[in-house]
Amino acid sequence: MNGKMLFGSAKERTDRDFLLGVLFILISSLGFALNQSFSNALGARAGVFEKMFIHNMVGVIIFGAILLKQHLSFVGKDPKLLFYRAFWGFLSTLFVVIATTFSSRPLFELSVLTSTSAIFTMITAALWLKEKVGRIQYFVVLVCFLGVLITVRPSPALLTDPFCLFAILGAVFGGAAYCVVRKLRDAASPYTVVFSYCALSAACALPLYIGKELILEGKGLCSLHDLLYMIGMGLGVSVGQLFLNLAYRRAEASRLSPYSYVQNVYTLLISLFVFKQIIPIYSYIGAALIIGANYLNLEVGRRASKKDVMEIGRKEQKKPVHHAV
Repeated sequence: MNGKMLFGSAKERTDRDFLLGVLFILISSLGFALNQSFSNALGARAGVFEKMFIHNMVGVIIFGAILLKQHLSFVGKDPKLLFYRAFWGFLSTLFVVIATTFSSRPLFELSVLTSTSAIFTMITAALWLKEKVGRIQYFVVLVCFLGVLITVRPSPALLTDPFCLFAILGAVFGGAAYCVVRKLRDAASPYTVVFSYCALSAACALPLYIGKELILEGKGLCSLHDLLYMIGMGLGVSVGQLFLNLAYRRAEASRLSPYSYVQNVYTLLISLFVFKQIIPIYSYIGAALIIGANYLNLEVGRRASKKDVMEIGRKEQKKPVHHAV
């Protein structure tokens, strides 16, 4: 095979994989934004564990049916790693649901706090997955974090607000879970990964939902209107988790994680046009910084992918060619 043809095909494939990874992250972020929006709209009308059980059962039904239809494994090749991903994902979602249920802060500000998972994803990817994190990626994350600071305007009140701290804890566990997704790319199908997360979350939430909210607190069953909201949460998280898994199979977690900040742009639009919330000018400044930094990361990421392919091409060209006699 011609070396140039090999180089060209590898270059196109790597560039395509990176761009698909970015596209999948953007779709995933939209799913998570919708999940948080439905939870925020429900407020305290539905309990935390009621939300956790019902919306995760949507994922159990969808992905369980897919696994059965395609005859795929429910546990993959590494059940222990799959459990870590599911458990950390459960804790992340639990903290985020608590924050969006009880916090009086606008949805957009809570979304900004949870999107700091990009920072924890990058740190975990560097320490655990041994991914190389370039200076430009640190710069992008810092600019995005600056956008976060401008948006939420940190104050002593913020640091003592337990629900804001829950949102940040959700980001910490989310960052760890996303790196496990990258580790699982050869050990389980994306449907298996999402099913395990939804199944474990629903199983953990069910006894607390029955014991705490139905029996001790005497809450009745939810109305049809609220049930539809929780189904919306389930569809949002199903889309978010599936496309997140697909994204991290295409490219390194450290390169893709900054794009999760785009979730803030989605929630900004939802806050404006759905919830009719008034968004101050500095929130737009923060969103602009996030979008600009991620565009920069996109261009740098594409160049890095091309550079990797050039190295592969050089190594291929140096290999001795054995001609048949």
